[in-house]
Amino acid sequence: MKKTLLAVLAALILAPAGLKAQKTDQAIAKIRKDYATAMEKVKAVGDYYDNIFVNSTTLNILEMWSGSGPHKVNTVIYYSMGLDDEWSFDRNVFFVRSKWNVAPREYLLEILFDPDTGNPEFYFYRVMGYDGKEYEYRYYWENGKLIRSICPPNPGDDILLDCDIPKPEGAYKAAVRYQKSAEALSNY
Repeated sequence: MKKTLLAVLAALILAPAGLKAQKTDQAIAKIRKDYATAMEKVKAVGDYYDNIFVNSTTLNILEMWSGSGPHKVNTVIYYSMGLDDEWSFDRNVFFVRSKWNVAPREYLLEILFDPDTGNPEFYFYRVMGYDGKEYEYRYYWENGKLIRSICPPNPGDDILLDCDIPKPEGAYKAAVRYQKSAEALSNY
């Protein structure tokens, strides 16, 4: 009797956690599908994809920084124009990719926006540490709420400074800033 009661109690306690994990896995699967679709759209830049025009705006910056030399930034904003049967000049930003360097260290940032809501849903960040290794950070959001983060352990200040490691809250805010800037740049 006690074993049965304990089993029932355990099931009642663990069931919500299992449902939450299943819901998170489904949300991650949707985000991965959205990412795959975005990559198909990226390949179709300058052409149609599923009855919409897919376009991009590229921003290149080259600056000379004293002490570290040339600093290059390449940001590409991907957006669609028009919706199915309705022609529209509205630019719907769906993906942003930015690459830059500081001295010999390289950075890559990719932000995926939810095709339905326009909210950031995926943030990928890769940074080269002072040890020459690459460190990757991934954040997944659903309706503005962090549902999963995949981050390496902090390698230490001698390899990555705190400013090189994105925090989830800051990453989301940065994604929203990128989106607003991207919309402004692509709606020239």
